[in-house]
Amino acid sequence: MAILIAEPDDTEAQRIIEGLTADGFICARAETGHLALAHAAASEALVAEIALPGLPGLELAQRMREAGITTPLIFVSVLCTPEHRVRGLEAGADDYLGKPFTMPELSARLRALVRRSRMPSRPLRVLLGDLIWEPDLRRVFRAGERLELTPKEYTLLSLLLERKGQVVSREEIALALWGAGKDRPDLRSPNAMDAQVRRLRAKVDGPFAKPLLHTLRGQGLTIEAG
Repeated sequence: MAILIAEPDDTEAQRIIEGLTADGFICARAETGHLALAHAAASEALVAEIALPGLPGLELAQRMREAGITTPLIFVSVLCTPEHRVRGLEAGADDYLGKPFTMPELSARLRALVRRSRMPSRPLRVLLGDLIWEPDLRRVFRAGERLELTPKEYTLLSLLLERKGQVVSREEIALALWGAGKDRPDLRSPNAMDAQVRRLRAKVDGPFAKPLLHTLRGQGLTIEAG
């Protein structure tokens, strides 16, 4: 896989390139946002620092998407509050990873992004009973009513809808919501994850007669209409 690394710091760029190369990736580097934009279309994925000289990361993402460049983009930054993540994703990024991060996590996220990009285009609308998901617009409706979801609630629901009818394990949910970093909750203490599931269930199922979210004790969570 040909990966473009847009990282202005020499030491950090070298660390990323050496780690990804050891894991089988082919890496090139862009020191500025303008160079990243020029070479993004020829890469299978782009890893970009938000604070890029010349063309900042958020503007880079916007310019890529406006130009029709669909190369998967993952931002890496020390600025990793929920607000920063939301801004990055809304600008056009596919993922957002806080610094410091481990190379195995970056590799896993890159492989997942490239794998999804090689799949046939997903439909503009996904239907499940009376629920409608419009992934390109990041919108969800149920019984004609738009569901107002937080970023984490939307991430969890998207994960379930991408695998509708299948059981998604607690480990997979934790990785999607918190990554593998220090902010990830201890799965032996389920409060954080259970709270996320409860909040999502209250919006997706609470106002409606027929539940779509189903917990399988000891296995995980699934979404299905039947």
